[in-house]
Amino acid sequence: MKFRFNGDADCPDWILAEIYTLSRLSSVKLKSLAQLVIQGILTPPIQIEKVEKLFTESKLDVELDLKSSIACLNYILSASVRYGCNSSALQSELQQLGLPREHSNSIKRVYDEHSATLAENFKMQSLKVNNLESISVETDPEVGCVLTLGINGEKVTATLPESTLDGLLADLKHVRGIMAELKASG
Repeated sequence: MKFRFNGDADCPDWILAEIYTLSRLSSVKLKSLAQLVIQGILTPPIQIEKVEKLFTESKLDVELDLKSSIACLNYILSASVRYGCNSSALQSELQQLGLPREHSNSIKRVYDEHSATLAENFKMQSLKVNNLESISVETDPEVGCVLTLGINGEKVTATLPESTLDGLLADLKHVRGIMAELKASG
């Protein structure tokens, strides 16, 4: 079966196995666990003491089931946001996987509350290797171009000889021409 929360792909086997574990929690504890997982995604690390308290009050094995349940909820909630799954579809698909209705409703409510915040958080984190804080360019007749970059509080200097700049400029002009052709044809 294909699931929208998983990008219209089949559900991983380990998620299927963990659905049973999640169904052994009460729906109230599952909702609390989902909220703690979301807090851990937004402001790492996850508050493991609170999660352990939830598990010690239930009849689940803290050593075995704790981390796998956190990973399962993290995957379900993150993938649902990543693939733009609406909450009703998520609720329905979790029930198809074997999660009881009350439990699915609990996850749906948490997802409704936090999906926009999660999406914004993922956008802020995506495709970001290092923060570029500042840049300065100086030309030197002996060496060419000297770039000074401020990255994560450090100054990094790069020297580009004139031949490299000429090649870079030619490549940029070529790409600009291709983009203009594509824009004209499209």
